[in-house]
Amino acid sequence: MGAAFLPPLLTAGSPPPAGGWSAALAVTPLLLCAGLLAVATTVLYPFEMDTVVSLAGGRWVATHYGLYNTVCGIGITLGNLATGALLDTTRDMGRPALPWLVLALLGGGCAAALAALSRTGRLTARPQPVTSVPT
Repeated sequence: MGAAFLPPLLTAGSPPPAGGWSAALAVTPLLLCAGLLAVATTVLYPFEMDTVVSLAGGRWVATHYGLYNTVCGIGITLGNLATGALLDTTRDMGRPALPWLVLALLGGGCAAALAALSRTGRLTARPQPVTSVPT
């Protein structure tokens, strides 16, 4: 997901297009960004949902999903507000590439943290005890 922010990073600060096809090409980095984010989300979503079920321990799964989606919604809202403010501030400072660099580094840092957790075995699924139900 962090790599999705590289196309806008590479073209940030370019002069505005004059019109016609150049205007359409100016939107291409943002379309690539959105497309890469969509593909990454599609790939990661099943693992994300499986993690919620694993952490729920098979109990109150719907409640865990609800809490998870509430927390994600709040995080997304705050993240969008912060990113928008950063885009405006850095544009006024003459550094339009900075937000895209921050977003790419943030995504890369998250990937590195997951890799580190995986190496330590903290992401390995633990078997759940099977309890028999009396008949």
